[in-house]
Amino acid sequence: MDGALVLAAGSQRIVLDPQRGGRAVSWQVDGHELLHVHGTHPAEHGMYAMAPWAGRLRGNAVVTDRGSVSLPVTYDSWAMHGTVLDRPARVESRIDQGDRAEVVLVSDRHPEWPWPMEVRMRWILEPDHLTTTIAVASLEGSFPVTVGWHPWFRRHVSNVEARVTMNAREMLVCDDEGLPGGVLAAIPDGPFDDAFLVPSGRARIDWPGLVALDIESDAPWFVLYDERESCLCLEPQSGPPDGLVAHPWHDVARAEPGSPVTLSVTWQVRGLREGRE
Repeated sequence: MDGALVLAAGSQRIVLDPQRGGRAVSWQVDGHELLHVHGTHPAEHGMYAMAPWAGRLRGNAVVTDRGSVSLPVTYDSWAMHGTVLDRPARVESRIDQGDRAEVVLVSDRHPEWPWPMEVRMRWILEPDHLTTTIAVASLEGSFPVTVGWHPWFRRHVSNVEARVTMNAREMLVCDDEGLPGGVLAAIPDGPFDDAFLVPSGRARIDWPGLVALDIESDAPWFVLYDERESCLCLEPQSGPPDGLVAHPWHDVARAEPGSPVTLSVTWQVRGLREGRE
């Protein structure tokens, strides 16, 4: 892989690919690979940033002061997961201090988006955790934004099956178009391809007795996709799908010049050498 960046700290090793949206293509803890390849499409593998929107948009469009602007279909019949995931990103900075590795990647070529913007992705790896930050900055005007991280995790690591826990208060109910159309306070049994309101911003994915990731986001939304036997996705987001317009369950965030929309997530690693809860 040309231009791959390797971050290593403690028992963790992450490989980033700046040419494919600045995504992680490998994340190993104690030699165990956590990330999954579901398919060859950019939306189907690794761990990548979703910006300037996360998930699907009703009508595949964004509203501007000049009217609705259509966005190109990128996956199935949808303008999916923003414009960053398949674009080369440039390396703005890189630090390797042995016990701390940091990379900042910048994506600034998004001709289909109606406003000029710059997306920064910061990866900081330390022995017991990973911190990831997305910042969407407006270079001109004001525009709506939702962002998120989309990791494809292996359901089974060394034959140990993953389990997910999160203290969700509500789940958004999808309509016939597969977009949020209401709210459920009583959450049903899975499997899920749904968005959840988690006020604490905390969730966990755990391969019992092997590895666990305690996820702490500075936003209260997670999307959980666990309909497949081989993989699952647990996606911290700044807003729900179709989040570029206001809903009773969501206020729209806007990027302004000098005031970016950000999402910061800490992925605390509990490994083989730690006592289990």
